[in-house]
Amino acid sequence: MKQPNLALPVLLALALAACQQPADDSNITIDNGVNAAEAANADIETLPPSETSAPASVPNSMEGTQTASGNELIPAQYRGRWGMVAADCTSTRGDAKGLITIGEGTVKFYESLATLKEQRPAITTSFSGRFGFTGEGQTWERVMTLTRTGETLRRADEEGSFNYTRCA
Repeated sequence: MKQPNLALPVLLALALAACQQPADDSNITIDNGVNAAEAANADIETLPPSETSAPASVPNSMEGTQTASGNELIPAQYRGRWGMVAADCTSTRGDAKGLITIGEGTVKFYESLATLKEQRPAITTSFSGRFGFTGEGQTWERVMTLTRTGETLRRADEEGSFNYTRCA
């Protein structure tokens, strides 16, 4: 007598169960519709886009956004010095490529500076904005979202998401 093959129903049940798992916060949706996944081999610093790549599109008219007029600031809980690794916080040689310093309206990277241009809607536990970048003789714009959990900061944009720890 022939035995029924149970492999296919088991595989279908496992696939369905995997699709129904609750989402974790490792992917942060940025308000411009781009899903920022963890970058496997991400650059440590924010560099200008290459001359061959298309610039990030930023619509001219955005409903529900606030234009930065000096009143919009990066909230205090995100400000300070944040490092990707502990050595970023303690280096005295100027080689802390994973260090970012967040001020009232700027984010300073190793070789670039981002200035808040426009606050964007975000979930209550995050801050999102359109930033104008300058660095290495170039300028560009990018939407960044900052999410803080305790002493950990996640910075996400269309290039990926990056984790930092607050410097002492």
